[in-house]
Amino acid sequence: DDLARMKRGEVLLQTIHSEKSGGAARVAALFYGDTEEIWRIIGHCEYGFIYVHGLKYCEVLETAEFYTKVRQKVRSSWYTPTMDFTYEANRTSPNHGEFKLVGGDLKVMEGQWNLVPAPDREGIIVVHEIRVRSWIPAPRWLVRRVLKGDLPDMLACMRGLAEASGDSERIHEDLARCPGDRPESIK
Repeated sequence: DDLARMKRGEVLLQTIHSEKSGGAARVAALFYGDTEEIWRIIGHCEYGFIYVHGLKYCEVLETAEFYTKVRQKVRSSWYTPTMDFTYEANRTSPNHGEFKLVGGDLKVMEGQWNLVPAPDREGIIVVHEIRVRSWIPAPRWLVRRVLKGDLPDMLACMRGLAEASGDSERIHEDLARCPGDRPESIK
């Protein structure tokens, strides 16, 4: 049962699809916290340096209530080029947000966040879906490896940063999965 696995702290990689030079994935995890705190972590550049593997640059270009335009540069490993792209994120309801590419080195980047109460009302199931495709052809094994490896760690890290892991031991385990360092200002 997926809910039982999530209650044990697992982050589920529910679907994965590899295109010719891109891919798509859906990850889900149970958070024990407030939706506003989760949204604050999702949309904050300083936190992005902690939970996004290979994030080298992040700048908020525009912001309004429930809207953000962000430029990022990401280099996930020495054998991949730096991707420089800009995206728009819109929070369309208290439980749903969408993002889409508006320029840069990617051909496609789009997805969504859904924060829904768990069936037993004990926690919030956070679901993140993303589809990416670069202009530069990338081998399927590489895209699959990045999506399978980075997305579950990202969601666990975010859960730890939101202090929504359930208990202090799980928070420590989730924070250990963060690919970046936590600056003193948010420790």
